[in-house]
Amino acid sequence: MELSAGCKAVLRRLLSQRRIGGKHIPEQICLRWLKNLRKEEYRRTIKDWEWCIKEGLVLIKPKPGGRHVFLNPARVKEIKDFVSYEKW
Repeated sequence: MELSAGCKAVLRRLLSQRRIGGKHIPEQICLRWLKNLRKEEYRRTIKDWEWCIKEGLVLIKPKPGGRHVFLNPARVKEIKDFVSYEKW
């Protein structure tokens, strides 16, 4: 599946911040990174983001203030392939 540019950007940013395993961040902050996208691109990005959660690329941790997210450590290589992260 081809992910939208916005979803790739969020995954790339989570990778660069090393949000892998138990190191999590509120989902609200991740989605705030997308505030400058056009409406149709934003909708596609949210759809792809939910697909990443459903497929297990991004894991969620329920918290009282909302969901926290982090990357699945077992699938980091696959995530890097999705975002075409040249630095790795």
